[in-house]
Amino acid sequence: MNLTDRVYVGVHVALTLLVCVRYQQVEHWTTYVIWNLCAIVLLVMFARKKGDSRGWEFAHDWLPAIFFISVFEEVSFLSLAIRGGWQNADLIAFESLLFAVPPIVWMHEHFAWWLVEFLEFGYFAFYPLYPVVGGLFWALRERPRFAGAFRTLTDALSIGYVFCYTTYLLFPTQSPANRLGVQQIATAHGGPFQAAVHFIQNRGGVHGNAFPSAHIMLAFVVLMFAYRFLPKVAPWLLVPILLMCVGAVYDGYHYASDVAAGALLGIVIGLYVPEQGKIPRLVAQGDAKAL
Repeated sequence: MNLTDRVYVGVHVALTLLVCVRYQQVEHWTTYVIWNLCAIVLLVMFARKKGDSRGWEFAHDWLPAIFFISVFEEVSFLSLAIRGGWQNADLIAFESLLFAVPPIVWMHEHFAWWLVEFLEFGYFAFYPLYPVVGGLFWALRERPRFAGAFRTLTDALSIGYVFCYTTYLLFPTQSPANRLGVQQIATAHGGPFQAAVHFIQNRGGVHGNAFPSAHIMLAFVVLMFAYRFLPKVAPWLLVPILLMCVGAVYDGYHYASDVAAGALLGIVIGLYVPEQGKIPRLVAQGDAKAL
C-alpha cells in the first residue's frame, strides 16, 4: 500500500472510532460505520489488485479522487460531533481587526458584473483542475521526467485533506453564505459561469468545512506541482486560481481567512511533500529545462 492508501485507511478508521464514541450526537451512526468499513475493504483490495492489469492500476490510482469528495462530505455531517457549536465568531473577530469593512461586503459594493463573471470562471476552473493536471501526470508517468509526479501529487493532496478534515472537526466553521441559509451570495446579473457554479454548489455544497478552504488547498498543491513539472503551463493556472480565491470570498463560500489558510497550506505541502516522496531534485530541474 502506498502513502495515500495508508492515509485513507487511517482516516476511515479514525472516523469510525469517532462515530462510535459520539454515537449519541450522530444520526444514523451505523451507516457511517458500514460505509467506512466498506471503504477500508476497497482500499485494501484495490491496493492488492493494482498490479494485475492496466485497468486495476487505473482504478487504484484514481480511487482517492472519490475519497477526497466522500470523506469531505462525511466530515461535514460530523462537524459538530466534537465541539458541538460553530466557531465562526473567532474568524469574524479576527478579520474585524484586519479589515474596516468585511471583504465580501466591499466586493459586492464595488465589483462590476463583468468582473464577477471572471471570478466565477476562476472558481469553475477548480472542478477540472486536478483531473486534468493529475490525468496528464498519470498518462506520462512512465516517462523519466514525470516519474513519481502523479503518485506524489496524490499523496500531497491526501496529506492536505487530512489537515483540513482534522481542523473541520476541532474548529468547525460555516461559510458566510451557509450562515445566512443559502449556498451562494451572488450578484443579480450573473452570467453562465456564475450559473454553472451555483448549479454545482446547490447539488454538492456542504454546510460546514469552511476553515481552511480545501478547494484552495488543492488548487495551490496542484499549482506547486505544475511549477515543478510543467513550468510553462503553471503561469496559466495561476490566473484562474487567483480569481478562484477572490471568487470564493465574493460568493460567500469562504471568509478571507479560509482562503489565506488554504493557500498557505497548499503551498507548504506542495513544496514539502515532493522531498518526502523522494522525487529526485535533478529530475524536476531537468523538466524545467526541457519544457
